[in-house]
Amino acid sequence: MPPQPDIRCAELTITRAGMEAVPDVYALIREIAQWLIDRGDPLWGEEEVSRDELVRVARAGELITGRIAGTLATCMYLHHEDRVFWPEARPGEALYVHRLGVARQFAGAGYSYAMLDWAVREAKRMGRAFVRLDCEPRQKLLALYRNAGFVPVDPGPVQVGRHWVVRQQRPAA
Repeated sequence: MPPQPDIRCAELTITRAGMEAVPDVYALIREIAQWLIDRGDPLWGEEEVSRDELVRVARAGELITGRIAGTLATCMYLHHEDRVFWPEARPGEALYVHRLGVARQFAGAGYSYAMLDWAVREAKRMGRAFVRLDCEPRQKLLALYRNAGFVPVDPGPVQVGRHWVVRQQRPAA
């Protein structure tokens, strides 16, 4: 695995969150989605940033947050399965990352890497072999995940519904 960039994460507290975090996380996800739209680089569709989906994720215990001195800095969904993007996966073999995002004020500090490392430790703790994710074939996203130790599992992007994605995984060992 290639070395990770310099990371300043000592002050980041990463935890599973519940319904109490929904308002802050919803605002953060909407902020990130709008920032990407404003840049002309939209990523998530309206259904992917819905409050209903977030509530479902929080109730399932799959919402992960990273806070600095109580302020939400980053979030991700860490699902126990992903039948849409990984239909062939065996139950219990991986955790699946979605909606990884960092508040703009904390961008560039390595918090995405910290969240992904946390997911790998959690997968190992739960006896899962991998952490998996999918992303659009965008160079910045592909570089982020490559630098975090993820490798593609398909020879190229695959179409899932209306999305073209690169499916990637990282061993939890």
